[in-house]
Amino acid sequence: MKILYKSLLFILLLLLISGCASNPSIRTLSPEQRVRLNTIKVFKGGIERPYKILGTVKGLSCHRNAYQKQLLTEDEAIEGVRLEAAILGADAVINTACQVNSGTDWVNNCWSSIVCVGDAIKYED
Repeated sequence: MKILYKSLLFILLLLLISGCASNPSIRTLSPEQRVRLNTIKVFKGGIERPYKILGTVKGLSCHRNAYQKQLLTEDEAIEGVRLEAAILGADAVINTACQVNSGTDWVNNCWSSIVCVGDAIKYED
């Protein structure tokens, strides 16, 4: 029985340490990053223009309160993608895909969520 309690306590501690996933705060952006945020385009597929991939970016729309109605939107998740891309100094995001998680999303600590992922790119001249 002691092992069970210790295991549960350890899992609870891990959950508290990991916290909740969310989109970056716009308060953390520099003035240059805020300007870039407003120009970043998000594409579902690829583009013909030459580019370099800077990294993978993720956005989230999360329903955290099981007892309160909360609207999940793909737009909120896409805004998170754009925020992360702005932090990387990207010009655009390509190959963007979104997934609706209607069951409990343990990874992001959400009752339900929409997660979007894409490739942040910098245009090459």
